[in-house]
Amino acid sequence: MSVRKPKVLFLAPEIPALSATFVYKELLKLRSFNTHVMAASVHLPKVKTTQDVKDAIGDVYVIYQQSFLSFICSFFVMLFSNPLRIIQTIAFLISDMFSTGIVTRNSAGLVFRFLAACNFSRYIKKHEITHIHVHFAHVPTDIAMYSAKMIGIDFSVQAHANDIFERGYLLKQKISRAKFFSTISDFNKKYLAQFDRTQKLKIVRCGVDETKFIPRQNQPNNKIQRIGVLGRLVEKKGIHILLEALPKMKKHYSYIIEIVGDGPEKAKLESLVKKHELQDKVTFKGVMANNKVSQWLQNLDFFVLPCVKDCNGDMDGIPVSLMEAMLKGVPVISSDISGVPELVINNQTGFSAASGDIDACALSLEEALGCNLQARDNISQQAISHVKQNFSLNGNTQYLAELIHE
Repeated sequence: MSVRKPKVLFLAPEIPALSATFVYKELLKLRSFNTHVMAASVHLPKVKTTQDVKDAIGDVYVIYQQSFLSFICSFFVMLFSNPLRIIQTIAFLISDMFSTGIVTRNSAGLVFRFLAACNFSRYIKKHEITHIHVHFAHVPTDIAMYSAKMIGIDFSVQAHANDIFERGYLLKQKISRAKFFSTISDFNKKYLAQFDRTQKLKIVRCGVDETKFIPRQNQPNNKIQRIGVLGRLVEKKGIHILLEALPKMKKHYSYIIEIVGDGPEKAKLESLVKKHELQDKVTFKGVMANNKVSQWLQNLDFFVLPCVKDCNGDMDGIPVSLMEAMLKGVPVISSDISGVPELVINNQTGFSAASGDIDACALSLEEALGCNLQARDNISQQAISHVKQNFSLNGNTQYLAELIHE
């Protein structure tokens, strides 16, 4: 007698999202581990991905595309079909509202997401979902935990960075209610331990696909060194630190910098380029489709992402773009913030500077750009091995599948 596949619903703020490609890559990979996986998104993605990605994922149910009237109607349908579960879920909601402050924006948001969960629950029941796996521990987790309670199924969470450091409300409750609560780094796990009384914390890293980022054969020997930056143009990526550090380098190197991405900090970064007269060295390339990244990395001498904590306390977890560059064989320069040192070990798997320290960033750049090809290759080989061993998409998704199937 064949064992029926678990039917898992992946839920995230946006699926598919260019700024969170790790979500849909994990979703697609999970399907290869005897798991039926469907997709749901809180919002309709703002930035469109390529058609091949959409085709691979299939239909995505968008929660906030449904009308508020349908939320209200679904509440009454769920109430009459299973009053006990709805009453229990309302008890959760009221308790959560008192925890966040009864007359606050967070509480109002919880009520709205409870109503959205009523509608979402009908979709889950219709498709016979057995488990909800949520990326990001804020809004999508609110909806998932109320839906799971209403219909009596398990849910699990994958926490990242912003969702626990800047918007980390109800973490104790979410960890307690989840089947398991995973996160991407030891750094995050240690932080979350203060909220965990049930030993449910796991580490499931955002992995990189070894079939898409194949290590290059040799280090390039560009006369003018090509330095790449890839990420959303927001403060926490630390691109402003890089631009401030360049004029502080005491040694002269010939280089050009290609900044790939878009975001709210673009105008500020462009003004820094003008301020330091770097127009002949720095180019803004705009958004790049993920399937083009590997080829772009191929000819880079270095990849830089000097991450920082932003003015709101938000910071990166472990950027997947660093993993992709390292697996490709590109030496990386980053900072010692959050979980990044678990990936970029200074002078072993890359170069690292104190986060937010412009002078330290300048010194790290000098050290990296001054390395000969053999030294770069040694670091790159260690980086490739480290990524394959600890940050593989296949290995981490297999572990996720085991946790879900338990």
